[in-house]
Amino acid sequence: MLQTRVGLLVACAVLAAGCSDSGSMSSSGSGRVRLVMGGPTAQLTSTTSVAPATWSDDGGRQIVAAEIELSSVLARNLDGELVDVSVDLPVMVDLVGLVQGRTVELPVGSLPVGAYDQLVVVIRSLHVELSDGTQIAVTPPGGGWTAIVPTEPFDVLEGQLTTVNLRFRAARAFRWLNGELEFNPEFDCDTDRHHDGD
Repeated sequence: MLQTRVGLLVACAVLAAGCSDSGSMSSSGSGRVRLVMGGPTAQLTSTTSVAPATWSDDGGRQIVAAEIELSSVLARNLDGELVDVSVDLPVMVDLVGLVQGRTVELPVGSLPVGAYDQLVVVIRSLHVELSDGTQIAVTPPGGGWTAIVPTEPFDVLEGQLTTVNLRFRAARAFRWLNGELEFNPEFDCDTDRHHDGD
């Protein structure tokens, strides 16, 4: 019976439950936020592979499917406080689909009006399928993986829509070490703000 051990490489400490909640939104107003997840700007796949070459183990098995459950996104304001992006989550995201050029647009959410310079993406679970049919499902303890995503400071303004583009960094997301699969989610980020009706 084939058994697969999964080593969990958690890049960041899991967020504590005491992060700022959305209750502060009513005092200062809020702006709308659209989160769009996509892949890298450069194509990383070959013509015969559905995933980057780094997603193969020493025996030649490849990751042919990888899906995460995105459970929350937080934004850090310029006072250093983490604030929940109020958006309808969790949602499942196909990582191979992102690498192949597809995007996942989450429902429009909101943030308190203000300036932000960092996002934190929290992933609750991971499901992977290998080319030999092996299924790997992982729900790590403590709330999941977190990916800290620096961004140029951006403003959330009342009456405007800010689009946040999260680009999955595929090349280093998975690696095999001593027969164990390690997962290290990373994203790049840019933002765009539009007036209503644009």
